[in-house]
This record gives sequence, C-alpha cells and structure tokens, in this order.
Amino acid sequence: MNPSRRHTLATGLGLLGAAALPPLMAPASARADPAYPNNVVKFIIPTPAGGGHDTMMRVIGQKLTEAWGQPAIVESKAGASGAIAAATVAKAAPDGYTLLVNYSALISNLVLQPTQTYKLSELAPISMLALTPIAIGVRESLNVKTLKQLVDLAKSRPGKISYGSYGPGSGGNFVGELLNMAAGIDTVHVPYKGEAPALQDLMGGQIDTAVVSLGGVSRYPGKIRALAVASPTRFPLYPDVPTFAEAGYPEVNMPGFGALFAPAGTPKAIIDKLTVEMARIVKLPDVAPKLLELGFEPAGWGPQKLSAFLAEQLALTQKLVATGRIKL
Repeated sequence: MNPSRRHTLATGLGLLGAAALPPLMAPASARADPAYPNNVVKFIIPTPAGGGHDTMMRVIGQKLTEAWGQPAIVESKAGASGAIAAATVAKAAPDGYTLLVNYSALISNLVLQPTQTYKLSELAPISMLALTPIAIGVRESLNVKTLKQLVDLAKSRPGKISYGSYGPGSGGNFVGELLNMAAGIDTVHVPYKGEAPALQDLMGGQIDTAVVSLGGVSRYPGKIRALAVASPTRFPLYPDVPTFAEAGYPEVNMPGFGALFAPAGTPKAIIDKLTVEMARIVKLPDVAPKLLELGFEPAGWGPQKLSAFLAEQLALTQKLVATGRIKL
C-alpha cells in the first residue's frame, strides 16, 4: 500500500475510532428549542428520487409529519458516492431541521477519497433506520437462473460481463468485488448515481447484472431475477433468494444500511427526540411491512449501537480497499 493511501486509511480509522465512544461522533449542544419542531424537517438523501432510500424516507416522513404536525420532506442530493449529501448536512445549522440519511459510502469515502469534503466528527449519529440486504440480480434476457450459472458465464467471458451498483465505493461495489475475488471472476463495475438508474439500464440491457438492494432486484419480476443476497440469512419476504454462503461463497457477506445523522452540535434533546421517534416509526405495524417490501429490515438502533456498527464496517472496508480492487 502506498503511503498516501495508508495515511487516508489511518485518518478514516482515527475519525471513526474516536467516534465509536461517547460522546459518539460529535458533541451535542446542551440547549434545545423546547418548541422543536416548529418548522419543516428536511431529510437529505444521497440517491436520486425514486430509489429505495427515497421511498423509505417518504414513508417515515409521513409518519413524522402526523406525529409532530410539521412537514417532513425528502430532498435528493445525489452524486460523489454520497459525499455531496454528507457535506451538505455537515455544514448545515445544528438545529435539527436538516438531517442526513446515508449508506455504506459514508464510510468508504473516508478510505477512498484523496480529500474529504466532510468528517464524521461533523455529523452526530441519531438512528440506524434499517439494514438493507444487498443482492445481485440479472436481466432475464441473460438466461441465467442461478449464481453458479452466472459465475460459469463470467469465467467463460472474462472482462465482458458487467455489474451496476448505486455508486463507486458503495455497498454494491464492495459486494460485487467480494464476489469477483471469491469466485475468481472478472466482471466490470459500472457505477450509477443511485440504484434506480442502474435497474433501468439493467432492464434495458445496457448492463448484465446489478448489485443493489434486494428489494430493488426483486421489484421487477419477469425482467430481473435475484440470484443471491449478501447477508447471513435469507430475507423473510424473499425466502427463495439464497445467501451467497448457501451458493458457495461465504466471504460475500456485507449488508447495506440506511442511517440518520444530524449536524455536529445539534442539541442532545433534539437528537434524543429524533432517536425515540425513529425507533417507534420503523416498527409501526403499517410501516414495517412497507419497509420490508422495499427490501429494508427495520432496525431503530440508537446512536451508540450505530457508532459501533460503523466502526466494524470501516474495518471491513479497510481490508477490501487494501486489495486495490475498489476505486472511485
């Protein structure tokens, strides 16, 4: 590993290592507006409208609006593997009205980007909203029915089979490269700004496979076939989709996630209020099934458990990036 990459990895580890213990990623102000919220609450997402995170946050936002009597809206700031959205919230006023929803690229950016536009210390963790099983799907016209058939096809056509993901350095990118290493194949990564355009191109035949959310590749029966999921167990709503381990590749195990953050310095009372509300909403009987249908497994973790999970994810990310297979 070259010295600059080693420095970047160390910087990322230092940022999150310090964040994994109280006071977590960022200090919270002691004082809060007792009337919070008395204005629009904005969720900034790192993916385009129409994708899984957008739909999830619209469902959650509706419930938050009902509970608090203030609008909760979703705004997309896609691009740069989630860095644009993260930087936007990191620089926002710490008043609880501009919040970040982000995924695994929030971590991978720290070890892949030569320069960072945000630091984890600029973000205060609120809640792990949901885990998002990452799956590989193929277009039906490829005439592949199983992961073994896909691997055999890729071995017969090295460098010719493509896989799309929802961005460079994303969880889909990581899972795709884990499969390349585990199966000894050479499929070509095609990054997109979110999973929605990747799935559209998959159905259109511009790419052969997509490594995105399980809900995404399962949303178009007859057009896309889900082959395997990168989680320890099968997903309840899609019991016919095996895990990569069941298909012979136990090394391919890296779930995605959707987590909520506020700008550093947001009052602890606001963080606590949001944490409680998120845990309640994602488990509601009329919300949890909708999230499951989208391919999200409701979590509702608090800041401490979220920070510990992110530390583990950074360690896994460092290991894979060190191989040189992941590039922005």
